[in-house]
Amino acid sequence: MAGLYDKYILPHVVHWACNSRSSERQRMKIVPLATGNVLEVGVGSGLNLPFYDAGKVTKLTAIDPSEEIWKLNKYNAGQLPFEFEFVKAYAENLPFSDTVFDSVVITYALCTIKDTAK
Repeated sequence: MAGLYDKYILPHVVHWACNSRSSERQRMKIVPLATGNVLEVGVGSGLNLPFYDAGKVTKLTAIDPSEEIWKLNKYNAGQLPFEFEFVKAYAENLPFSDTVFDSVVITYALCTIKDTAK
């Protein structure tokens, strides 16, 4: 169960920290490379969403353990030009088989994953 800090403060801090101009420039370089059925690990507040190439992505499944940070999302996922699904999940325990995705995107989330080797 998330504490008050995790639920009300941390999502805003993370969104603010990841919303810099330099972070955006890196997103612009990396995210459009994703193709096919894509898994985004640590979607956060959806800052990568505008950078996916609609001509390359058929479906985006986005995971994050924090629904609170996802609620800070400014983009209407229903308006995306490809299928979209948000799943509350931890990177260490993905609820998918190994052969489901063509691409995996992870930006600025590795520091939040406790067991990156897993």
